[in-house]
Amino acid sequence: MEEKAQGALEYLLLIGGAVLVAAIVLSLLTGLATTGAEGSNAGTESIHGSLQTLNDLT
Repeated sequence: MEEKAQGALEYLLLIGGAVLVAAIVLSLLTGLATTGAEGSNAGTESIHGSLQTLNDLT
C-alpha cells in the first residue's frame, strides 16, 4: 500500500512541477510580448516625430 501512495505522490509532484514551469514560461512570454509592443510603439512615435521635424524644415 505504501508503494502505491509513494508512486501517487511522486506523480502529483511531477505534475505540479510541470504546471509551475508552464506558468513561469507563460508569464515570461507575456511580459516579453508586452515589452516588445511598447518598444515598437515608442520607436514608431520617434520616427514620426523625426519626420514631422523634417517636414517643418522644408
